[in-house]
Amino acid sequence: MKRLLLTAVMSALMIAEVHAESFTISDIRVNGLQRVSAGSVFGALPLNVGDQADDRRLVESTRSLFKT
Repeated sequence: MKRLLLTAVMSALMIAEVHAESFTISDIRVNGLQRVSAGSVFGALPLNVGDQADDRRLVESTRSLFKT
């Protein structure tokens, strides 16, 4: 699960780094979970659809997920 989350967040980081600007989150998807429910992931994720995000917030979100 952690590997999948890391891959998803790193992909988002690469996109954010290219643009280097904040953006509005329009969709959050979690795929391939085996031991943790999607509800648990979304509960621990400090970002929500409609939030403004940038590379700093994505890094903070990744750290927050891995602390749980």
